[in-house]
Amino acid sequence: MAEVPPSAPHSACLYRAALFQFGALLVRLFPLALLRKFAAWAGWLYAALHPNRVEIVRRNLQLLDPTLGEKNARRVYAEFGQTLVDYFHIGTRSQQKAMHLVGEIEGDNHLRAVQELGKGALIVTAHFGLFELGGLLLAWQGLDALVLTYPEPSAALTRWRADFRARWKAATLEVGADSFAFLRIAEHLRQGKFIASLIDRPHPTDSTPVALPHGRALFSTGILLLAEHTGAPVIPATMVRRDDGLYQARIFAPIFVTSRSSRADTLGFYSQQIADTLAPVLCAYPEQWYQFVPVAAPEA
Repeated sequence: MAEVPPSAPHSACLYRAALFQFGALLVRLFPLALLRKFAAWAGWLYAALHPNRVEIVRRNLQLLDPTLGEKNARRVYAEFGQTLVDYFHIGTRSQQKAMHLVGEIEGDNHLRAVQELGKGALIVTAHFGLFELGGLLLAWQGLDALVLTYPEPSAALTRWRADFRARWKAATLEVGADSFAFLRIAEHLRQGKFIASLIDRPHPTDSTPVALPHGRALFSTGILLLAEHTGAPVIPATMVRRDDGLYQARIFAPIFVTSRSSRADTLGFYSQQIADTLAPVLCAYPEQWYQFVPVAAPEA
């Protein structure tokens, strides 16, 4: 099978502030159910026109289940289209109305227990389901939410998305080449904030391999370094769309990172704990794993 060339996680022609603004306008004008159907069709069409990107997704899915094939990979794009519609929806409604999309919350007692510790918390999830809805959920629970994000393809889109998150009272902190980002995040933790981040995309310098059910993937490790340094707990969480169109929020027990025999051992051990927590949910809903770049770890 031919090698798939490296690919950006997004299509530069689609990830533009003007198009995101147009999406936010559409959800004000048309019913959610109708837009979901249209977005699913658009996702299928995009997949049909971009077989190389579909192949990347197929390879990622096979880390979860080797029986998942091209049809499942195309379905990822249809699901992603619907998730984008829901994303626009929650930013154009009041908090109360946006929370109507959440049909079930499991484990929110963990948030309260951690809040009492006064150290803040690091909420980690995958590029899975409507993870942005987690920021709304934290704010709805009365918690001070901060979302970590890498720069978008343009500064205009970075600003647009930060402003959009602010509508459900979730702040944004852009991280990237900034050497002081670690210190800034640590300061937010000292203020008791709940900081949300994604962990399942390889970082150029700070990644470690984890075992998934049928292969190894690379997880970023920066969050775990922060947890070790600050003593803040790490809370895995997922937000998945059920068959009835509502979302199930699952908040898992906090993980406290303590130093082991070496830095590599520490990062590998706790990264695997997070992977073991998230993997069953990913395997149950693989077509909502929106991982559009290769994540497989190199052969040992």
